[in-house]
Amino acid sequence: MDAIQENESDSPDRQILFESAALAILTHVLESGTRIDLAVSEYLKQTSIGSDETHVRPDLIICVSDCLGLLHRAADGTPDDVRQVLDGATRAWRNADRTRRLSAQGGITRIQACIGNIRRAIGANS
Repeated sequence: MDAIQENESDSPDRQILFESAALAILTHVLESGTRIDLAVSEYLKQTSIGSDETHVRPDLIICVSDCLGLLHRAADGTPDDVRQVLDGATRAWRNADRTRRLSAQGGITRIQACIGNIRRAIGANS
């Protein structure tokens, strides 16, 4: 079980912050070529997300790694194509109806919700 399920009632805002962090880290990884684990550590040093949670770092590593694979499969081309898919997915994610987002509730972990919501955003852009 990941840490967000152990916390209060899994507010949607925490999930949005988590997904936003994953998208920001994906952007950093694509722009800089930084390893995912290092990019996550850098991000967490600069922000307060998950400062009260022990599992946020590994959860972000899993999400970013999985979503990076999704981006590469969707782009099916050059690094510029991957970045374009990420930019479009980020726009689609920001514009998504909050009521249609997966959330870390009812047996769904924040990792599953994050990957699912970003996968939907990639699909909406493809």
